Amino acid sequence: MIPTSTPIKLNFSNKPLAAAEAVAIFASTKELLQADLLASAERAAGLRLLSSGVFKGKANEVTFDLVDGGKGKLRRVFVVGVGPADKATSESYRQAAGALAKAIRKHKLAAITVSVPDGRVEEIATGLMLASFNYTEYKGTASKKKSDDADAKPPTITIVSAGAKSKASFERAVAIASGQNFARTIASRPGNNINPPSLAKVAQQMAKEVGLGCRVLDEKQMAKLGMGGILAVGAANKTTPPRMIVLEWKGTRKSAKPLLAVGKAITFDTGGISIKPAASMGRMIYDKCGGMAVLGFMLAVAKLKLAQPVVGILTSAENHISDTAFRPGDILRMYNGVTVEVTNTDAEGRLVLGDALAWGIEQYKPSAVVDLATLTGGVVVALGKTMAGVMANNDSLVADLQLAADLAGEKFWRLPLGDDQRDLMKSDHADLVNSGAREAHPLQGGAFLSYFVPENLPWAHLDIAGVADTEKELPYYGKGATGWGVRTLVEWASKHA
Repeated sequence: MIPTSTPIKLNFSNKPLAAAEAVAIFASTKELLQADLLASAERAAGLRLLSSGVFKGKANEVTFDLVDGGKGKLRRVFVVGVGPADKATSESYRQAAGALAKAIRKHKLAAITVSVPDGRVEEIATGLMLASFNYTEYKGTASKKKSDDADAKPPTITIVSAGAKSKASFERAVAIASGQNFARTIASRPGNNINPPSLAKVAQQMAKEVGLGCRVLDEKQMAKLGMGGILAVGAANKTTPPRMIVLEWKGTRKSAKPLLAVGKAITFDTGGISIKPAASMGRMIYDKCGGMAVLGFMLAVAKLKLAQPVVGILTSAENHISDTAFRPGDILRMYNGVTVEVTNTDAEGRLVLGDALAWGIEQYKPSAVVDLATLTGGVVVALGKTMAGVMANNDSLVADLQLAADLAGEKFWRLPLGDDQRDLMKSDHADLVNSGAREAHPLQGGAFLSYFVPENLPWAHLDIAGVADTEKELPYYGKGATGWGVRTLVEWASKHA
C-alpha cells in the first residue's frame, strides 16, 4: 500500500446527509457560503455566530456553536472564514480548509460533515488532505501520552456539495493531494531509511501499484553510459551507490511527445569534502525534495490517467565523505561529453541533474522539460521561503508554468538566464566549473544546467530550496516537507492533456 501519512477518511456526497457529531460551514465576512444542504438548526447557528459578531469571517478564522444533536447529545457547528467574498481566491479556500483540519485535530472529532460552496470542492478537499498530513512512521510508545488513544480511528470527513462537477473535482483533488502527501512521506524519511537503492524500491513498488513503467539504472549501467557527474557524487558510499530512477506514463495520446520532469534526489548531503556546517546538516534529508516532487507528480498522473505521456526521472545519490569521495580539483566528464572542474563538492546537485537531463532528453525526445531541485542557498537569500526561483530558455514554457502555479497556489519568480550567467561557469582547465564566485550565486545552478539542454528545447529549472520544507507551521503545511511542485507539475501536464 502506498504510504501518504494522511490520517483521515475523506468522503464525498452530493446530497444532504444526516449530520455527524460536527458540521462545518464556510463564510465570508458578510454571509454564509452555500449552507443549503444543512439542516435549519445548523444554518441558524452559523448565522447567529456571524450576526452576533462572535465570528468575524476573517481568513482562516474558526469558531463553533452548539446545537441539539438529538438523543441528548450536542452537535458542534464550525464556521470557517475566507475573508471578504469579493477577494477570496482558490488559495483562500485551501488555507481555510487547512484551518478547519487543525480544528478537527484539536477537538479530536471522529466525524464531521463539511458543506462546500459550488466550485470550491477541489480547493477545500486539497486543503483538508494537506493540512491533515502527519508523519509518524518513527513515533513509538515513548511519544504517546497516557491520555492518547493509541487505537483511535482516523476522523471521517464528508464533503457535501450539490455542484454538477463537484464529484469529479473531489476525485481530482484526492488524486493530486495523495501524490503530494506521498512525496512528503518519502521526503520525511531519514537517511538511514532512504538511500538511492531503497528509494528505487519505493518507486518500483509505487509504479507497480498504479500502472507506471519503471526502470532503474545502477552504477554499472551508468558507468557504461559515461555519467561522470552522478557517479562522482555517489562515489563515497559503496554500500548505497547512486541510482537513476525512471518512471513512465504512456498516456493515450500515442503520437504526442512526452513531457519530462527531472528531480534531484540527494538522499543525504554532507557537502562532501566541502563539508556543511553541523548546525544545518540534519535538514539535509530534505535535499531529495525535488525528486520527491517528481515521484508524487508521477503518482498523481497515473491516478488521474492523463492522456499526455509523461516521464519522470529521479537522479539519486548520497553525498558523503570517505577515501573514495570526489574532491575539489577533480575534473569529471559528463554524459554529454562536457567536462566539469569540481571547485566545491557541496555543489553536487547540478552534477547529478546534468547527467539526468542530457540522458533523459536524448532517450525520450520530450516536447518540454522541467527540473526541480533544492539547489542553492542563494535562491533563499534572494526570494525567501515563500517562492521558488525559475530560470528558463523559453518564454512560452514559463507562461505555461506560471498559469499552472497560479492554479496550484504555488509561487515562483523568474530569474535571468543568459550569456552573462553562463559565462560565470567557464573553467580555465575544463569546459565548466561546478561552482563559481559568490556573485550571482542563485543564478549559477541554472546557468550550469543550461549546458545539458539543447537550446531549441523548451526547458525550465525550478530552484525549490526555500519552499521544499518549512521550519514553521503554515496554513496547510506542518513543519517538515511540503511536497512543493507536485500541484504545479500536475496542472502543467493537465494543460497538455
